[in-house]
Amino acid sequence: MARSVTDEAVPPAVDAEALRELSRARAATMVCFFVLALLFASWAPRIPQVKEELGLSDGELGLALLGGPAGALATISIAGFLVGRLGSRAMVRVTLVGYAAAALGLVVVSGVPSLFAVLALWSALACALDVASNAQAAIVEDRFGRRIMMTVHAAWTGGALAGAVLGAGAAALDLSLGLQFLVLGAAATAGALPVTGWMLGGDRPTRPIRPASVALPADPALPADPALPGTHALPVDPAPPADAARAPGPAGRPRASPRRLRRGRSRRRLPSLRWAVPLLPLTMITFASYLGEGIAADWSAVYLTDVTGASPGLAGVGLVAYMTCMLGVRLMGDRLVETHGVRRTIRPLAFASAVVFALALAAADTPSGTVLGIAGFAVLGAGLACVVPAAFSAAGQRAVRAGAPAGPAIALVSSVGYAGWLAGPPLIGGLAELVGLHTTMWTVVGLACAIAALTGVLAGFAPIGSGPDPPDPPA
Repeated sequence: MARSVTDEAVPPAVDAEALRELSRARAATMVCFFVLALLFASWAPRIPQVKEELGLSDGELGLALLGGPAGALATISIAGFLVGRLGSRAMVRVTLVGYAAAALGLVVVSGVPSLFAVLALWSALACALDVASNAQAAIVEDRFGRRIMMTVHAAWTGGALAGAVLGAGAAALDLSLGLQFLVLGAAATAGALPVTGWMLGGDRPTRPIRPASVALPADPALPADPALPGTHALPVDPAPPADAARAPGPAGRPRASPRRLRRGRSRRRLPSLRWAVPLLPLTMITFASYLGEGIAADWSAVYLTDVTGASPGLAGVGLVAYMTCMLGVRLMGDRLVETHGVRRTIRPLAFASAVVFALALAAADTPSGTVLGIAGFAVLGAGLACVVPAAFSAAGQRAVRAGAPAGPAIALVSSVGYAGWLAGPPLIGGLAELVGLHTTMWTVVGLACAIAALTGVLAGFAPIGSGPDPPDPPA
């Protein structure tokens, strides 16, 4: 027997039918991300109404809202395990239905304990859907041979913007919370569940990541390979006979039994979790990015109101500008990274966000402070837009190249990122009590600089066929 010698630099051929299949899988994943963000973002504008109806104080509301992060953090590792065991497509289907149905529980809450419990369950299902959708995106990206993760995450950003608008509109029209989630949940399930059939069914790589050898020039000493003109086939040792395990070994010693051989192979597979060690740098940059995102989401309006003196209506523009710029950059992010590489795309954006935000902070008490503040949050959205998708892509590719499912790897990186999202708002609040909010917001500048410095950990994990990340130019 002989195996053909292939060239590692040549991407696998993708015929028209396979391309259509991958395109449908990408579209289905984007629909799921859109639905995930749509429902969750539509809840935020209704929080004041729920607080008033239940008669909650600020402290009681804050305690009840902790149910969301608690449910997500408690579930994310389990979600990664289940994705690895059941597959991302099956997990998306189950969690999508449960996520849409659990939102209706917000209608029957009667106090802090019930609101905490419903939010914990809803966020747990949302977290599981998020991990499964990211795992599916990583598999599609691997088989596509080019980057798609940032475009997929753009669907999440678009869903968040649409959900916020719909939630605010429902609140303005005084629609009941139950009617809102009944309509949105039914529409989301009816629109997203059927297209999950387009998703890919296997979460492990279906082709070898590392070819056994490279193409060799013609050599008279080797037999010609008819499949590859001008090259030769490499000889491969024939398979051992079926009773080889029972044949006596060297010096007449009996060979190990098949059961013992299987046990030994299973023991050797246990250290396969070593693929998770290189993910630790990815968790660091993901933590920093989520930290910045949490600060922008919770403190942008407060900063513009209290520090720059913006009106309440104008203060909300900061978050809208942040989300809009993030959406725009994510829509272009895959193409930019394919052309220029991860470092040359994310690092300048992160540095630009640090510079513009620093200028906004320096001019916060001037007449142009509000305008510059809005610009600072807008550029911050651009600077953070590609970080998390690139980190998830790198985590998924690292796992796939090790022959492991992408779900647990993405769950590991996501769990640390969610911790950053949770830590950001209270960290800013605590520091603001000590040194003031204006001074505390310089933390955002430091985070942007840290992301720019850590961008190199995102490189080197490009999908097969997309080309290597260009090296940094010499200093």
